[in-house]
Amino acid sequence: MFTFLSNLLRKKRVKNDALLDRNSDDFRMQNVQFVSFLQKSGFRKQQLDRHEKTKRFKKFVAVAFGWIICGGALWVVVESAQALELF
Repeated sequence: MFTFLSNLLRKKRVKNDALLDRNSDDFRMQNVQFVSFLQKSGFRKQQLDRHEKTKRFKKFVAVAFGWIICGGALWVVVESAQALELF
């Protein structure tokens, strides 16, 4: 069960574009700086495509399911303690 949930929440590895992947270290540093700039500027935070919406929904469902399971386990513990208290 834990493996299933961890697979749902695992981030996919980002593959480099063949046209952007050059051999020089300077070019790679420029790519990293550009990606960092895009992340800081909030690029595509407003216009999420279908894939991103699906990923967010799956993560929400997995977290909600985890909270429900934890709540159920807590309820069983409390009810068991109360039952043992009577006897």
